[in-house]
Amino acid sequence: MAVHFCLAFSDLVLVAPLIKLFENSLCIRYHGVPTGGLDPELCQVIEVQRPLAKIRGWKSLFDVIPVLLVTIPFGKLGDRFGRRKILALALVGVLVSLSEVFLVCAFPRVLPIDLVWLSSTILLCGGGLNSASAYMWGWASESIPSANRSHGFYYIFAAFYVAEMVASFVATIAMDISPWIPCALAILSILLCLNLLALMPDRAVSPDDIRPANETSGIHDVPSISLTLSSTLNHIKVAASNRNVLFTIPVFLVGILRYTTLNILIQYAHVRFKQKISTGAAFYTETAVVNIVLFLFLIPRLTTHLRTEYKVAPQVIDLFLVRCSVIFMCLGALAIGLAPSKTLLPFGVSIFAAGFGSRVSGIALISYWVADDAKPTIYAAITVFESFGHACVDPSMQQIFAAALSLPEFWLAMPFFVASGLYFVAMIPTLLIRTEDNSRNDEYTGHQD
Repeated sequence: MAVHFCLAFSDLVLVAPLIKLFENSLCIRYHGVPTGGLDPELCQVIEVQRPLAKIRGWKSLFDVIPVLLVTIPFGKLGDRFGRRKILALALVGVLVSLSEVFLVCAFPRVLPIDLVWLSSTILLCGGGLNSASAYMWGWASESIPSANRSHGFYYIFAAFYVAEMVASFVATIAMDISPWIPCALAILSILLCLNLLALMPDRAVSPDDIRPANETSGIHDVPSISLTLSSTLNHIKVAASNRNVLFTIPVFLVGILRYTTLNILIQYAHVRFKQKISTGAAFYTETAVVNIVLFLFLIPRLTTHLRTEYKVAPQVIDLFLVRCSVIFMCLGALAIGLAPSKTLLPFGVSIFAAGFGSRVSGIALISYWVADDAKPTIYAAITVFESFGHACVDPSMQQIFAAALSLPEFWLAMPFFVASGLYFVAMIPTLLIRTEDNSRNDEYTGHQD
């Protein structure tokens, strides 16, 4: 839990500060003013905001590429040499990568902001924070007895929401003083994580004991296992033959827009409503609070009541949650885009955040139609699919926002309208899912998985 907290904290505390540092660098180079004499209004011109959106969009793409290239190979090395060493190597890569970004932002007159893209190549050393999270899940899977594994995973995953709430709050407060404070905290969090690794025992893995490693492709993802190519293709082929599985896939594709949309929202509120970037970090705190209330207290109790008192089948509940989640994100994105003032933005964000459980509910739903031995493969296919989606969607949404900057003020919200439309389209196939189409006769274990 502590390792996952540190990984998530170092990632989330940098969201708003990096936007501010990139903006300052572009603003200084464009206006030619001293760093200490920057007027915030000078940085809100289209000549600064448009390249800012492009810089962020392409960096999102480049950061995903190392995850796709090295996560599985490094995970296999972890099978042989221990996951602690591989996780530590990934964190060292993150430290060097962040140092390169901070160096570029510290000397904007000397170093062009485009050089921050080079930091992505450094992430080939281990894959970055997303890959580090994958190794952490594999380590946890090996360390926790199977009887307690589902509860252990739940507690470890809950550490992310705590980190999200703490990191966004800290970033909001610290950025009013200096955006460099959250940057220093991110470095300290990674160093703390390295010290934790030094204290934790590693599981020795012998050649005869090597088995498929749990892999994932994002900090927000549940573990999944990498199998042989032939077995993987066969499991995917079988799953793809089930119409219900195919109708659920769009939910995962649009689900990756969750944090992309929040990321754009910070810059959007800064440009349209003149809201400070530091204040925009509070949107992450709001989403964390909403999800903690929903998934730590409300939904578990509600689903248990429905199953015990009304004998509602679990797959029916999961399908209902999937549909509701996508609808909430559709309406929330639309509410954000239509909000006429910054005071109404939190209302739209609350609705939007209520749908963040679409991925968890979708995985639970798919597991009902997938054999137990195929579940790890399907989870791996989903995470790879989502990574490719991030590589395409993140820069595309940033480009849409960059293009909207030259349009009338109302159309600055174009990314949210696009996101709302995509959520609506993804919701339609879920209406065609039939929970009575049973391809398995064994006990449903979607929630445990």
